[in-house]
Order: sequence, then C-alpha cells, then structure tokens
Amino acid sequence: MAPGSGSNLRVAAHRIGSLLFCPACGTLLDLPKDDQDEIACHQCGRKEPASSYENLPTKTYSSPNAFPSPLRSKRALVQNTVDGGEAAKGRDPVAQEKCQRCGHIGLSYKEMQLRSADEGSTIFYKCLNCGDQTSTNN
Repeated sequence: MAPGSGSNLRVAAHRIGSLLFCPACGTLLDLPKDDQDEIACHQCGRKEPASSYENLPTKTYSSPNAFPSPLRSKRALVQNTVDGGEAAKGRDPVAQEKCQRCGHIGLSYKEMQLRSADEGSTIFYKCLNCGDQTSTNN
C-alpha cells in the first residue's frame, strides 16, 4: 500500500550506515535536535520518529596516510636513504653538471655535513659515465 492510504503499517526510514532516508521520497533526513520527537522530511513533509536514530551502529575507517605526521615522514625518509652502499647508487639525485674528466653531463651527488655545524656542507659528485669522483665544500 502507498503511504498515507489509511494503513496502520508504518514504513521505517531507510538506513545506509548511520544515515536515514525518507521512505516516501528518498531524501536524506536531518539529525534530530535534543528536544525533537520527530524529524520532518524537507521534501515531502513525512514525519519520522527521532527514536529511529537511537542505537545506530556506526563504523569509521581511516587510512594510515589520512593523518600525516612529520615524525613519520622523517622516519620513512631516513629508512629509505640510510641503507647506503650499492643499493643506494641508483637512487642518488643527479645534477646537470659537466664531468671534469670525460665531459659527460650528469653527475650523481651526495651532501654530507663533515665540518662543524656553523660551516657549509661537503658535496660529493660521481660521474655517471666514467665514475670519476670529486667533492666541493659549500
């Protein structure tokens, strides 16, 4: 039977998660205020008891990346670059600089703080073509 045809059967609001939708027109119903006993549908005017919202189970999910953490970012960066050795050679950044030995353009580089903290860092360059290594103090 259609709603409003005199039947005593009351069709409950449709639930999707913690949202309630009007069974007559499908409009999303508002949350009831503390003093409200009924919620009126803005579209068709049908009234739903506020008790329909009681004891609704609600599940929420979030991914680990939903709340970025500066500490987690630093930890991930350190874990990815500390391994050194042969595995890190392919991941070093490349500067568009000219090799002094062979003239090839493209030197991988690493920056290290070897002197006191108030002095500049040392940059180590390695030619991707001939393997020549040089360093520069900043």
